[in-house]
Amino acid sequence: MFRDRKPESDQSKFVWSEAGEQAEAAQPRPEAVEDAPPAPAGSWPARHGRALVAAAVIVPLAGGGAGLTAYYSGQHGSAMTVSEAAQESLSPKTAVSVFSASPSPSAGPSRSPSPSKSPSHSPTPSRTTAEPVPPASTVTVVKTVAATHAAAVTTTSSPLIGSWPLNHSAADLTGGHNGTAYNVSWDGGAGVFTGAGDSFVATSGPVVNTGPGKSFTVSASVYLVAFPSAPHYADTAVSQDAGTDSGFYLQYFQPGNCWAFSRVATDTTNPSEADRATSDSTPQLNTWTHLVGVYNGSTGKMSLYVNGTLEGTATDNTPFASNGSLAIGRAFYDGGDTDGFDGLITEVKVYDVALSASQVAALS
Repeated sequence: MFRDRKPESDQSKFVWSEAGEQAEAAQPRPEAVEDAPPAPAGSWPARHGRALVAAAVIVPLAGGGAGLTAYYSGQHGSAMTVSEAAQESLSPKTAVSVFSASPSPSAGPSRSPSPSKSPSHSPTPSRTTAEPVPPASTVTVVKTVAATHAAAVTTTSSPLIGSWPLNHSAADLTGGHNGTAYNVSWDGGAGVFTGAGDSFVATSGPVVNTGPGKSFTVSASVYLVAFPSAPHYADTAVSQDAGTDSGFYLQYFQPGNCWAFSRVATDTTNPSEADRATSDSTPQLNTWTHLVGVYNGSTGKMSLYVNGTLEGTATDNTPFASNGSLAIGRAFYDGGDTDGFDGLITEVKVYDVALSASQVAALS
């Protein structure tokens, strides 16, 4: 879509000196020349064939804004070359443009940098006398100090390292850990798992470091349709494989009839000890529940949040690395896939930090 052009008489020159300052209309005023005859009405003075030129310097300003400062020089104006000005005051990203004082017939009207502020318009006199166009070598540029206000931009990486909505695929939205679905169907924006150990989604390798001193957070929304029965005692929503067991388990734990964030003490066959942060609330079937497990590598503290509320804590002082697949819908125990989840799972996320209580609440 093209905006309607206004005639030259509606165009104006304006000075935009700092981000956030008001754009003010400024009519270019050539310097007076002694003993020069008065300029005819509607014309601009010129002497000895030297044209009045305007130089516009666009520089970045602090806060990501841009500044436009227009300068006018005439017969008596001090000047420097473009290369001198660039070397002395302009940053590498500064753009310099030079244009004649007479606007192009196709040029649009000047616009205010702020949607809420519009510069006042003053008619620009049209030229009635022909003036020579200065060669490129005589174009002048006045240096600007606005470049000194440019601010350094810093970026930080996100702690989110894996995100699987399970919306008809096992793709990772962060792009680094796409999974493969085995015996999983789809229902709307969730994966449907059968409860068997062979119904799961798995990545090709580890996603999070669960070793000593390493913090992490894992979350998922789950919809349990049936409780497990012997010989299975858990329905695991998310885990990550180690050599013999999983490095962590986010699950329903049948012996306690509770939700649990669990870690076994050793990566061995039939480990004798396990640390569990368990829920106070009783799990409900056919109900969406948001689970978050947080491990603080500095303190060993394990925290379980249910629907945004902290419900259980524990301490694991013997964490171990799990260098296998991240699995959704099953666990890995005693060297085999087990504890399949019977129901729906969606919005699985993994972070490489221990989220705070307020950050967890924002996830729910």
